Amino acid sequence: MVAPPAGVGFDAARRAARTSLLTARAALHVPSKNSASASRALASYGAPLRRAFGAGTSLAGVSEDAAIVAAAVATSELSARGHADADDVIVIEAIAIGREIARQLARTITFDAPWDAAAVVAGIGAAAAAAHAAALDEDATRHALGLAATQAAGLGAIKGTPAAAFACGKAAADAVEAALLAHNGFTAASSSLEGRRGLAALMASHFDEAALCEDLGRRWFSADG
Repeated sequence: MVAPPAGVGFDAARRAARTSLLTARAALHVPSKNSASASRALASYGAPLRRAFGAGTSLAGVSEDAAIVAAAVATSELSARGHADADDVIVIEAIAIGREIARQLARTITFDAPWDAAAVVAGIGAAAAAAHAAALDEDATRHALGLAATQAAGLGAIKGTPAAAFACGKAAADAVEAALLAHNGFTAASSSLEGRRGLAALMASHFDEAALCEDLGRRWFSADG
């Protein structure tokens, strides 16, 4: 059994940790707008996020759109449309939108080598798919994309390892989570992708912002293959 840390330095660290704990406990008793939004979203968290993670992980390596498909299907199951054909239409539309956003990002952003570009763009595309499947309006969709962008990750070192499947499943689950949070009033920065401190500024060596929005919704690059 490992002996517990000891010494004057650790005693000071424990006092600081105790202060943090007491401060947090006091704050948790005070309602906030963010905690209210998160609480509403939590009511529908469990199963959809698990399904998205499981499907994304299972489909990794089978389809480059794994995270997008997983997020679209898992989010669509939250709605009680009551007709399988109608549900399929929504899911197909959501996947088409998610694929397009991912393709647009892939062609306009050059990610720095340490990042797994595929995982990053899949997460943003999956968020777009989840937003459509959840019938979010324009503002909520923008927030969902921003919430997904702030979670975007994936190390280049994971390629060819089981962790790559984990990244795919996580991207799908993060996308569903982002849509649920946005649906319940959680917001993100207005320029989470293109801003001076946004995703492109953090991860990219090159970003063509004008090309990202060029013919968006009119020309579908994802239809080219």
